[in-house]
Amino acid sequence: MTRRRHLTEGLVIVVSILLAFGIEATWAEYSETREAYRLLESIRDDVLATQAELALQQTQNKELADRARHLLTTMADPPSEEVVREALQSIGSVFVTSGWDPVTHTYVEAVNSGRLRLIESEELRLALTRYHAGVEDVDAIHRTIETQYYGQLEPFMVEYTVYSELAAEWWRGALVEAPFVTDFEALASSRELWNLVTLRLELEVAMENRLERMEVLATELVGLLNEELGVRAS
Repeated sequence: MTRRRHLTEGLVIVVSILLAFGIEATWAEYSETREAYRLLESIRDDVLATQAELALQQTQNKELADRARHLLTTMADPPSEEVVREALQSIGSVFVTSGWDPVTHTYVEAVNSGRLRLIESEELRLALTRYHAGVEDVDAIHRTIETQYYGQLEPFMVEYTVYSELAAEWWRGALVEAPFVTDFEALASSRELWNLVTLRLELEVAMENRLERMEVLATELVGLLNEELGVRAS
């Protein structure tokens, strides 16, 4: 009897230990699943916010490209002195630099902390990689635009124009009227200005292509995220 009792007690202890390990493993798996779900939700929220930023960028991109083309067309074949003067006075709005503010902090934190391993779907991980490469492409164009502005355009404007006459319309009211004027005749025949506007137009065309690709990548990624979240929720 004593031996049987000892065996029974031993068996109970072993079963209890196994149950404890099983419960712990199940809880760990559940916790990891919940963490992965929250990560996917946060990434989706970031992508949706960036899609709104993309829509704004596309609108600004089209406006800037249209202004640049109009200015170049007018400089190439001015219908009248008044029209070319009006076009040249819009230079400030042609060279506006707008910020690019994608929301990527969840992805960056997940990469840095190693939490990206929680995403099991290889297709989803690949889509994330393509999407964030697209974000970097747009960022690269923005850096090029800023370099052009501060390295080429700003020195040109300082030397050859009276900037308060040419600034974007929404800034002019805050500026002080100058006691001298821009030489619009010289400006209209400036090869340097022509090249600066052409280079900016080239960058806006490149930006348009990047933004279109980003739109496709973002739509694809949101679809995959919704699919994965639906599977995990069921």
